[in-house]
Amino acid sequence: MNIVLGAKEDRNLLTGLHTVADISCADCNEPLGWKYERAYEASQKYKEGKFIFEKAKIVKEEDW
Repeated sequence: MNIVLGAKEDRNLLTGLHTVADISCADCNEPLGWKYERAYEASQKYKEGKFIFEKAKIVKEEDW
């Protein structure tokens, strides 16, 4: 994939405390979202390893 992972950091999100890493475009370095590295609450463990892309940052091919 054409993304770069940033440093891991703990963030208190709406669903609790998570360790996340920001993701950005490998070409232009634009922030795109984040990757869940660790969930501290058992009910949120399913998010580990998943990527969150901000919809507003995604460009469709016809928009180029």
